[in-house]
Order: sequence, then C-alpha cells, then structure tokens
Amino acid sequence: MKTILVYAQQPSAGYIELYLSLMREGRRRGWGFAIVEPMAGPDEAKRMGEVFATLHPSGFVGGYIDGDPIVPPAGMPSVWIDTSRPPPGVSVVRHDNASFGIAAADALADHDTDFAVFGLGHHKWSAVRERAFAERIRERGRHCRVVRLHTREKFQYMALGEVREALARMKRPVSVFAVTDQLASVVLMAADALGWKCPRDIRLIGVDDNEIVCMNSPVTLSSVHPDWAFGGRLVAEALEVQMRGGRAAPEYIYGAAGVTRRASTRVPYARSRDERVERALAFIASEFSSPIDVGDVVEAMGYSRSHGELRFREETGKTILAALEEMRWQRLVVLLGRRDADLSSLPDLCGFRSASALRQFFRRRTGMSMTEWRVKNRFPV
Repeated sequence: MKTILVYAQQPSAGYIELYLSLMREGRRRGWGFAIVEPMAGPDEAKRMGEVFATLHPSGFVGGYIDGDPIVPPAGMPSVWIDTSRPPPGVSVVRHDNASFGIAAADALADHDTDFAVFGLGHHKWSAVRERAFAERIRERGRHCRVVRLHTREKFQYMALGEVREALARMKRPVSVFAVTDQLASVVLMAADALGWKCPRDIRLIGVDDNEIVCMNSPVTLSSVHPDWAFGGRLVAEALEVQMRGGRAAPEYIYGAAGVTRRASTRVPYARSRDERVERALAFIASEFSSPIDVGDVVEAMGYSRSHGELRFREETGKTILAALEEMRWQRLVVLLGRRDADLSSLPDLCGFRSASALRQFFRRRTGMSMTEWRVKNRFPV
C-alpha cells in the first residue's frame, strides 16, 4: 500500500469533508494516509525531514497552514490545498471564492430589500467574495453596501461593535452576505443587540455550511456549501497524475455546491404571527433533517393537532407538511448536486424514515427517480 502524507492543521468542519473525500478516493486507488499536524518552532523543517525519512511516503498533501510551507523531498508528488504561499512549481487545489459570493447573491437577490456584504479587510479571499456578491446584486439594478471589517479571520468576534455600528446605519429590511459562517453569527449577534429580528429585519447567509456554527445559532444560519467533496477528488486526481509520472496542472478549482437554507433566510411575513407558529417555524428549520412529522411540530407549538394545523395554515399560507417537505427538498437538492452524491445516505441527512419514503417523495415531486433527475440536470452519476 502506498502512503500519502497529509500535513495540515486540525481541519475545520468543512475541510474534514474535503479530507474524507480525498481518503475515499485514495482507498479506491490502494492508498493509505498518515496525518501529521504542524508544530510551531524553528525545528519544524528538521522534524518533518525525519518524518519523511521514516515514512517514505509516495505522495504529499499540504493543507491550509500558518507560516511558510514545508517543502517535501525533490520529486515527490505534492499537492497543496487552499494555501496562499505554496512552494514554487507545485499543484494547488483552491476554492473559487467568487462562486461563493455569486451563490449567496442568487439566493438573496429576488427579495425586495437593501443589500450588504460584510467582509474581513485583511484577507484577499474575502475581497473576492465581497466583490462577486456586490457585482451580482448590482447587475440586477440593486444597491449593495460593502462593509470591510478591520479584523482577521481568527478574531471575527472582536468585530461585534464595528458590525453593530454598520448595521445601525442601514435601512431595514436588509439582506446580508457574510463571508464566513462565523462572521454571519457575529452579524446576527449585532442585529439582536439592536433589537432586530431575523428574518423579518435582516436575512443572512454565510459561507462554509459549518453545522457547528449554523445549527447552534439562535436563528439557524443559511450558508453557501463549498463543494468539498469535489475538492477532495481533485486532490486525489492531481496526486495520481504525478505518481504515474505525469505533470499535474498548476491549479485546480472547486466552487459552491449550493446554498443550504435555514431559518435566517426564511421569507418573512407581512403581518405579525402567532408566537406558537413562530415556534413551529423555528422547530421545522432546526429539526427537519431528523424524521419529525406533523404531530411533532404541533406538539412543539403546544396546540391540539387540529388547531395547530389550522393556525399554521392561516398564518403562513401553507400546511405544516408542506413546510417540512420544502425544507427537506432544499437540502436534498444541495446534496444531489454534489459530484459524489451518496444516495444511500440521503434519507438520514434529509429527515426521511426510510429510503423508500424518500424515493416516493422524490417521484411524487419530480415524476422521476433521483438518478434520472441528476442526469436531466447534468450532474455526474
């Protein structure tokens, strides 16, 4: 078995998905993986030299790290992921930051609000996301305010005061794109401090679809989902080319798989609602990916079944079942759009009790199977 050395800091939730994709691809090729985390200090190059000498890896993958990258032995197949300072002459797999801004704009632009994007002024990748979002909004003849914060990625919560001041100068309602999920959570905190309600006064999308951040927010956050799985596949392909003696391309790009919609972009209603209906909407937004049904939602409302369904339909214009199915459909479309979509995992990820229940739902909604739908929409199968 050939060993691939992966040199990366503890990955974020999103990058875990990329590395898992890489490892699935590697197993198909008969590769094993050794993961080494960077250590700060002047002896790091010496330590890594000893690691290379001990493991004799057949390939090297460098992850996003702080500081100067380690240079593997000459001639070793090597790929770096999303690093801003790769060694000269190596292949780099990068995400398409512009695609994240465009995906967020497309998800927000059909609403009659003002628009704003919050970015991190010290990072070039943030500027690309900001610019793509703003340009997409302006293409539709709408105004977009760009707010560049004076903070770095590691200290986003320190920008809370600055975000609050910027929001206070905006007209409500406003649709906001934040260049990371963590920054989106800061924007939500600032809005709450101003007494704003989400999504009535502010609608919000982040980037990374980090469920640890998005699902633990007081209002669950919608987020652009990078195509991590395709990124992992690109890393494997670039390595394989080199391991066979070929020359890989200098750069490979992966983009956005779609937007995972949660409560922060739910369409607000024009009139005030029953607080128990609000409770039901929040419950659906946070729990739709588990196999809840109408009875569970009504129980969360604290109404009888008949009265709960009646009040929900009066206030939202749709049934509880329709609201549940719409959330599940939105998640399903994102997952089916991934290049290595695992159809067997979809029932568990989308709140269906069985594979047959999912198949029946999908055929009722589209008139075709999931495989047929992916072929029609030109997704790889």
